[in-house]
Formats: sequence, C-alpha cells, structure tokens
Amino acid sequence: MKKDEIRLVKEIRERFLLPESLGIGIGDDAAVLDIKGPAILTTDLMIEDVHFDLSYTSFYHLGFKIVSVNVSDIYAMGGDFKGFLFSIGVPETTSDEDFKDLFDGIQAALKQYEGFLIGGDLSRSQKVVLSGFAVGETEKPILRKGAKVGDLIFITSYLGLSSAGLNLLKKLSEDNKRIIKSIRDFKKFPDKILNIEGVNEVLDRHLMPLARKPNKFKHIAKAMMDISDGLLIDLHRLCEENNVGAEIYVEKIPIHPAVIKVAEDLNVDPMNFIFSGGEDYELLIISDRQDAQEFDLIPIGRIIEEKGIYLIDPQKGKIPAKPEGWQHF
Repeated sequence: MKKDEIRLVKEIRERFLLPESLGIGIGDDAAVLDIKGPAILTTDLMIEDVHFDLSYTSFYHLGFKIVSVNVSDIYAMGGDFKGFLFSIGVPETTSDEDFKDLFDGIQAALKQYEGFLIGGDLSRSQKVVLSGFAVGETEKPILRKGAKVGDLIFITSYLGLSSAGLNLLKKLSEDNKRIIKSIRDFKKFPDKILNIEGVNEVLDRHLMPLARKPNKFKHIAKAMMDISDGLLIDLHRLCEENNVGAEIYVEKIPIHPAVIKVAEDLNVDPMNFIFSGGEDYELLIISDRQDAQEFDLIPIGRIIEEKGIYLIDPQKGKIPAKPEGWQHF
C-alpha cells in the first residue's frame, strides 16, 4: 500500500461524515451517538482463510458483508441500526485499489441500512482481518428467550442459499473465480455463465448477504434470532435458552430451485445446505400468532416440551436431529 495511515484516515474521515444532529463521528478518541432508546451493541469478526477466501471474494464483497453480518444482529434484536465501528488489519502488499474497494463496499452497505461509519482502527497484519462493531437502538429488545410450548416457529425466506453458494464457489475454475470477484451487483450476473438458473441469488447470498429488517413483524415476535450458523444449531441455541424443544415440519420448508440445482451438481442432499449451512442471515421468529403468514413469515414448526430438535417427515416420521452447523472450534 502506497498511502500512509495518516492519509488513509484523513480520506476515510472526509468520505464518511456523521451529521452533527446524530453526534460526533471520526476524529476524536471515541465516537458519540445520540441514542434515544436502549442501546444494542454487537460485534463480528471476519478472518482470511477462516471466514472468507480471497481467490473468489473481492474487497468490495468483504466491505459489504462485514456491515451486513453486524446489522443482522441488530435487526435480530428488533433494533434500528445507527452506527458502525470498523477495524482492519491488512498485509503491506494490499493495494490502494483493494483498500478503496473495501470502503466502497462498506459505503454501499451503510447506504442500504441507513447507518453511519463512526470510527475504527487500522493495522498491518499477516492476513486480512476485519472487525465490525454495530450500534443500534430499540424501545424494547427482542431476546432469544421468550418461547413457550405451543408457539410456532417461522423463518423469513429460503435457507441454504449461502451454503450452496460457498460450495459452488469452491468448485469453480480460476477464470470463473476472477469473474465472480469483479461483480458488484449479482442481480445483473447472467445465469448462462455457470449454467445454473438462479445462480446469482446463491452467489449474492454468500458474498453480499442482506440483513432482514423486522419492522413489519417484530411486534408479534416472542423470541427471535438470526440464522448465521445454520437452522439446526441456531434453533438449538434458542431452545436451550427457553428450556424447550422443537419440531420442524420438513415438507413446509421451501427449497430454492438454485439450491436444488447446486446440490445435484455436487451430488449432495439440498437439505444439508438448508439445515446445517450457515450465513443465510434470515431471521428465526417464535410467535403464538396464527396469522403470522400475513406478515410474509414462513411457518416451519412449533415449540414442544420434549428437549431436542426433531424433524417431522411424512415418510420417515419423527427423527431426532443433531444441532449441526458452523462452529469455530
């Protein structure tokens, strides 16, 4: 990188201005935010070769994703996103262009979520390390705890797209990986390049996921969390908090056509992507409302007294499910 830290910070500060009405942004030892309700604080870490692979992930994708994964936690608590602190460690060999792409991605995500970059830190490191810290506010946080026996389990959309996208990306040729890295808007990515209908959606979900804003339905949620590590393991965590179990009705889970196609190409069961694949960042909602579908929620199961997670399959009956999914250790 040709630019020194002083110049980089100056450029970032000039680019990401915080309106005076919201507080004090980049430039002091700490940021100041005017928060009206209870503050929601969350942080997420992304490390090269653990959370992402630079052979098919661009710095623009990384910038967008580090914001999204943090905002998802704010939304999962029923909050409104306000500010973002971002720290990065990069090798000296990182180019000025990559650094610019990174902050282009951050800026695009902040625009999407109507939030502001309010500070952070820079350092040299052997590999790329990204750390995000998001601040939100809410009148009343929605916790994982709050589910009762008989409550219904809902999701916000298709699952398994991110996992399908990841497994597809790993199998691509080096030429196709370079093409993927050049894409900023996967809605314009033609299916014919990889000959998979809907491939743009699985790539988009993995590389540039969108956090699901819960404003339309959060008032009916008794408990809620985002699906970041996989449906089974995240539902298990929610059930553990409430000392209950859950039944999932397999036939009610929607399967995206592209997930089916990728699974066929890789000779795997698409339900593996759906149940155990992480990084979808859809929301898992527990409610006792029978009309929750009117809020565009998808019913997939119910809370039961018996501990554990059980799959209810029309052909196979009731099957105990292991809480499989992404774990760092």
